[in-house]
Amino acid sequence: MLPTADTSASATPARRAGLRLGVASWIAGVSLLALLPLLVFSAYSVQRAISEQQAQAVAALQRRAEASAAAIAHQIDGVFAALRAMAQAGAVRRGDMAATYEIAARVAQVDPRIVGISIVDAAGRQPFNTLRPLGTVLPTPDAELLGLQRPVLEQGRQVISPMVTGEVSGQRVVGVGMPLDMGPAGTYVLRAVVRLDAIGTWLNEQAWPADWTAAVLDQRRLIIARSRDAERYIGQAATASLQAGLDSGEPLFESRTQEGEPVYTSVARVPGANWTVVVGRPAGALNAQVRGSMMAVLVTGVLCALLAVAGALYIARRLGSQLRGAVEAHVRGSDGTADRTIREVAELSDALERAREAEARAMHELQRAREQTLAQLKERSDMLDVLAHEVRQPLNNASAALQAATVELSRDGKLSAAEPMRRAEMVLNEVQQSIGNTLAVASLLMGGGRVEGVDTDIDALIEVAIADMPPGEAWRVRMLRETGTRTATMDPGLMRLALRNLLANALRCSPPGSEVVVRVSDSDEPLALILDVEDHGPGIPADRLPDFAASAPPRLRRDARGRRRGLGLHIVQRVMELHGGQWQVLRSGPEGTTMRLVITQSVGE
Repeated sequence: MLPTADTSASATPARRAGLRLGVASWIAGVSLLALLPLLVFSAYSVQRAISEQQAQAVAALQRRAEASAAAIAHQIDGVFAALRAMAQAGAVRRGDMAATYEIAARVAQVDPRIVGISIVDAAGRQPFNTLRPLGTVLPTPDAELLGLQRPVLEQGRQVISPMVTGEVSGQRVVGVGMPLDMGPAGTYVLRAVVRLDAIGTWLNEQAWPADWTAAVLDQRRLIIARSRDAERYIGQAATASLQAGLDSGEPLFESRTQEGEPVYTSVARVPGANWTVVVGRPAGALNAQVRGSMMAVLVTGVLCALLAVAGALYIARRLGSQLRGAVEAHVRGSDGTADRTIREVAELSDALERAREAEARAMHELQRAREQTLAQLKERSDMLDVLAHEVRQPLNNASAALQAATVELSRDGKLSAAEPMRRAEMVLNEVQQSIGNTLAVASLLMGGGRVEGVDTDIDALIEVAIADMPPGEAWRVRMLRETGTRTATMDPGLMRLALRNLLANALRCSPPGSEVVVRVSDSDEPLALILDVEDHGPGIPADRLPDFAASAPPRLRRDARGRRRGLGLHIVQRVMELHGGQWQVLRSGPEGTTMRLVITQSVGE
């Protein structure tokens, strides 16, 4: 019997060890299964957030393309408005060819968009071209150009040509044409040659990020303007992948640039021109963002699982020890210790279950709040875009009509009638700026902490801000460089808004005809780009100087005519806060005022 007793005694520790391992494995497995739904839900939430972020990025790409197409169409409408104003002149309607030539020459001289103006009859004869003196024998347009002008004579339509080679200039240009009734002299086609670099300027008014590519294609899908490397690619055909995307009729697709870079491409038609604006954003940037986010989710999930298993094993060992003690106490008949331990285990289990339920409810509420916030932000963004388009479009049309009317009255010598037109144009420009500032304030007030800057061309940013000034005032602004730095990190749209408000304020407060200087410099400590706006006005009144302190809260006030003032100051302050920079008044006195923007750059950039 002794051998049997020894075998049983030696097997007891092994059975206990097996029991401990079984309990620990069971509890660890249950804990892991309870954690898996949470991990799956977290991965699903992150994937959905990434998809929404991608959709928003693609929608922003489409909005930028449509805005650029609308701006180009507006400029083309302005050229036609200038031609229509010329066609209404009395000398033109009487058929006075010499006077018509003089009017056309003045229009081409004052309008920076136009290279030259000519008239052509049905047989292709050109009575004049402003690129040559009146009376010069001019070459007959080739069959292609005559074919382009046929709808003008036969149907009375306005036409916009693809890129052609000018018969007089010999350069690559695009042209616009419209009917011209010269009374007894007959009917002609009134043509204007539009500068290709002007189209490039209109395209780049959007201040494209450095890694984006934007281009304008004509009817033949030839590149007539491009946001970068324009001289290298103008005149070349669109890539095969881009043409395939255009043939598909889809507004968004994937293609490759002339450099072979894969991009997400957005397409927008230029209204009335049969041209196309294409905007490409590198596909690698969006794909890298998705891969990085999913990798972060994967690593986090693995760490959470390991921590959960380790915690489950620790709890299993503690519970196993307590259960063994309870069982042994019950076998020995001890006084209530086993019952108390069992009750404690049951209470602990109930507490864990309630904690899991509370966690599930909190996750559900958090997800619902997040979805509501995203929906509200998207609705606000869409409403601001719609409001901006609906308000600005009729104002842009009215501005173009006023400019054309002012030019025509000045040419006819009606200066007294032209002066009210100029004042009306100034008032309209002020209304446009006020609406832009109001929409900008609505957007900036809803913004977050810091903006994500991109590498921005400094000269292009300043030129675009100057171009935002009224046509009769922009010539007063001069840029002065004191540094060789060409690019800096910033949000180009917001910084253009801040600089535009400072320039508008400097022009408004300076004597008519006086110069306003934008001085560009930099600093090493701190590492920053510095933009100074200097005017020759009377200076800031002493009672208003506290409003211009960098830490002062913005205040709205009203001028003598009851108009609100102070939105521009608030926008400048908010933009610099979002960039982590500062703005300050360097000097202010009878000789003028200098406003400074300090755009801080990160050390690693």
